Formats: sequence, structure tokens, C-alpha cells
Amino acid sequence: MNKRSFILVSAAVIFIGVLSVGTLLKPDVKFSENENRYLEQKPEFNIKNVIEGKFEAKSEEYLSDQILGRESWVRVKGMTEAALGINDMNGVYLCKGGRVVERITEKDFDKERFDRNLSQAQELMRLCKMNDIKFNTMLVPTAGYVYADTLPFHALTFDENKAFSKANDVIGDSFIDIRNTLMAKKRTGNVFFNTDHHWTGYGALAAYEVFAKTYGDGRADALYQTEDLKVLSDNFKGTLYSKVLLNTLETDIIETLGSALEAGYEIEIEGEKFNSLYFKDFLKKKDKYAVYFGGNYDRVDLKMTDPKNAEKLLIIKDSFANSFVPYLLNDFAEISMIDTRFYRGDISDLVTEYDQVLILYSINNFATEKIVLLGSLMR
Repeated sequence: MNKRSFILVSAAVIFIGVLSVGTLLKPDVKFSENENRYLEQKPEFNIKNVIEGKFEAKSEEYLSDQILGRESWVRVKGMTEAALGINDMNGVYLCKGGRVVERITEKDFDKERFDRNLSQAQELMRLCKMNDIKFNTMLVPTAGYVYADTLPFHALTFDENKAFSKANDVIGDSFIDIRNTLMAKKRTGNVFFNTDHHWTGYGALAAYEVFAKTYGDGRADALYQTEDLKVLSDNFKGTLYSKVLLNTLETDIIETLGSALEAGYEIEIEGEKFNSLYFKDFLKKKDKYAVYFGGNYDRVDLKMTDPKNAEKLLIIKDSFANSFVPYLLNDFAEISMIDTRFYRGDISDLVTEYDQVLILYSINNFATEKIVLLGSLMR
């Protein structure tokens, strides 16, 4: 081995050694604010885990999550792959116009879970109709569907049209299809964030316009305009940005209905009462979308101080509902939100306390979460 080769090999060995030792010696990080998720912790070593292969699998995930300088490696990897023209990395697609879209393929979309959750929604719909309670289901399409024209030419997706057709067949007239509205509105503004999987305040407004038409009374006569939106932050980089850490991506704007910032109401979250659904401390953090309600909880109750309408609305939801609720403040006296990931009560008993019920989920989450709408949720 010549001197140059010896130096290169030695440098590589030293580098790998420092990286390995540094990873093992540094304190484990429990939560990544940049990725908004909990990181894998050191796996438990025992015979059962070794035999079942769990220890090896968990060890790989642990080292991947806890490697020394992890975010720097993600950034270098993203920059390198982008420079090489690779636009499918770490579960996302790099799209035209500085957008990142979550990769959801036929393999990722759980059709069986989707069908089971639709059946649950159908049974809840029947229960509501028996009790003269208005019922609707609204599923939010993916950004990959709405912005399909920006995807890389090789991008793999799932048959979203088929899934929406199935939902329409099962739910019937109570299914609210917002796809055409979002497709039309994207010509005049961003309906999904560039760097996050959620819809924007403008996208939520577009969905509200469709939902308000289901009221059947005068509440939808004076719809909000784009000018009614107020910027909360112009420096939002969402969870999809965190997967690639490319500074070339477009920074997002978080905006909401201006009048909702001044509306009079009280909300109750986990026994605590607040006079605003906006938790503005999150605007100083990475997860700025959590400015709405401070995140997700099993149940959130909101009561208007001076309601313009007497009806009560129950929303069974994922996080897309959080930025949707501000548009409903003038339309209901009370609004309750239930997140079935955390709620352990009996929704079939709960619905009878309300005048309207809305199931609001992103279509991908609706095919992922175990949604139990009838009977006991102790599982």
C-alpha cells in the first residue's frame, strides 16, 4: 500500500471510529423538534428480542436516529441527491416550484383499513339519521393529488380517484367532495403548504366554502374572502422539509381568519380553559402548525361567548380540522373536536348531544388510523 492510500484508509478508519464512539457516548435525543417526532431509543437486549430479530431491527433504527451530527448528514445527503437530479428521497418527492410532497403509493394506502373506517362512518351516519342529527364526512385529498402536475415524471402514487369513489358510494349524499374546489383554488393561491402535508389557511377556507353550502340556511350567504385572512407566520418549514433539509425549498406562510383572532369564546382542553384557540408561542418553534390549539388532544370543547346560531357541532377529526375550525366560529354556539387516536369514550353516546356531526380527515390518515366510532373505545 502506498503512502497516499495508507493516509486515505487511516483517515476513513479514524472518521468511522470517531463517528461510532461519538454516537455511543453522546446522550440520546428523545424528540426531534425539526422532524416533530420521537426518535428511537436504545433497544433492550434480551434473548427473546435477539431470536425474534427485533433487537437487530431496533438497533438499526436507533443508530440511524441517534447518529452523531444526524441533521447535518440529512442535509448533506439531500443536497447531494438534489444536485444529482434525484427527486425521490426519504419518503418525499421534490416537485416543481419548490414544493415537497409526501410519497404515498398503492402499497402505503391501506385499502382494508380504509374500507373498515368507511363502514364505521356509515354506521355512525345511520345512527345520526335515526336521531335527526345532520351528518357529513369530508375527506381531504393529498397534496400529491392536487399538485399532480408538479410531481416527478416517475412518481408513484395510489389510485385516489378510486378511493374517493368508494367513499361517495358508501356515504352517499352525506359525503362532501372538495377535490374540484381545491383544484380550482390552487390557481389563485397555495391550498397545501410547500413543505408540510397539511393544507394552508387558504386551503381550509376553500373547504369551508363547500361545507357551508350544506347548512341549508343563510349562514353561507356571506362567505369569507381571501382578504379576510391574516398572516401568523411567514417563516414556516414543515415536517416534509425536515426530511430533506434543502434551503432551496419555498418557505411557507401560516394564515388564518382575521376575525377569529378577536372572536369571543372559551375553549377547554384537558381540564384547562383558554380564551383563544391560537397558542402563539408555537410561532417561535419549529412546529408552527401547532399554533392551532397547541396540537392534538383527545377532546377539545369550544363555546362561543355571544353565539349567532344555537347549533352544536361535533367534529371527529385529525389535525386538518385544527386550521378549519376558525371558519366555523360564527356558525355554531358550541364546537367539540374528538381525536379517536386518544379519545376513549363512547362516540355513539356522545353524538346525541349535538345537532351536527362532521368527520374530517385527510384521506391518507383515514386509511391509516384505527377509527372506532361506535361502542366502547377502550381497546
